[in-house]
Amino acid sequence: MSCSAYNDNAVWNSPMAIRAKFDTDADGLLNYKEFLDLCVELFGMDEVKEHELQVREIFKLFDTDADGTLDERELHRCYEWIHTTANPINVLVVVDVQNDFIDGALALRNCGYNQEAAEVVEPINRLLKAGRWDRVIYTLDWHPEDHISFFDNLMMRELHPDSKVTKKTAKVFDTVIFSQPHIKQVLWPKHCVKGTWGAELHKDLLIMPSSKQICKGQDSDIEEYSAFGANDNKSELTKILLEIGATHLYVCGLAYDVCVKETCLRGLQLNYRLAVVDDCCRGANPSNIEIAKNTISESGGLVVSSERVLSLVNKGERSLIMAHHAAKNMS
Repeated sequence: MSCSAYNDNAVWNSPMAIRAKFDTDADGLLNYKEFLDLCVELFGMDEVKEHELQVREIFKLFDTDADGTLDERELHRCYEWIHTTANPINVLVVVDVQNDFIDGALALRNCGYNQEAAEVVEPINRLLKAGRWDRVIYTLDWHPEDHISFFDNLMMRELHPDSKVTKKTAKVFDTVIFSQPHIKQVLWPKHCVKGTWGAELHKDLLIMPSSKQICKGQDSDIEEYSAFGANDNKSELTKILLEIGATHLYVCGLAYDVCVKETCLRGLQLNYRLAVVDDCCRGANPSNIEIAKNTISESGGLVVSSERVLSLVNKGERSLIMAHHAAKNMS
């Protein structure tokens, strides 16, 4: 792989510098061949060979008049995408690595599929220690005793007539429909009650200096799987990301098919370049984990190993999958 340009950001400093380097026929425009050369410089030959379909689509997205070239106006728009690609603000989001999901009331190994949640701790710690992160954020389920998701609290609220599962027939992990609030809800064992051992982060998980911890699920009547919460614009995570100008999110933790998935999907909807770190996640149900991976990928996210993540954040390598998602949301 050609990496010579990864750490040479001077060429990406302005649209003029980009045109001067890649406009080889000196016509003041960038044609597709010249844009392809630009992408080889930006992403490396191997990445471009693997994802040239994405390169073609990115070019078409910025070539708004469909004349086969990027003129000055189109190149200025493309420059915003290039600048962010070359100057990422990388954030690691560690989702719910808490005692109750590892050894407690909702331990993943007890969900019927022998998923061992403790296995995420070591690879996440390796990412924490080795990665050059602009910010690390830990999320925690942090529920009140009367939370709507707890099976033990089923009798506290009325079910909607449309609920196929009744109070008499309901079992843990069933889905019911409540009347007020009118929502579908999976009934979980009581877990991650605020202030309890089960809600604490696992003792072996590294807590990085200057990191942030975000609590979710604190409203008794609202289930919050996503770390972005029920109101994206007012969420603590959104505030932190905006303050530091975050561009690239790397998500890992528990459970892959629930809170990790929902955090990834919401992050992608909010136009972040996002990757889920596959070997740093475990979930409740292997079939649902595969569905989660496919859904994240289809939504523009990158499903990737921790080794590849370290290449992206430490060595200046860049992902065309993540960049393609960003380009689609700029057009």
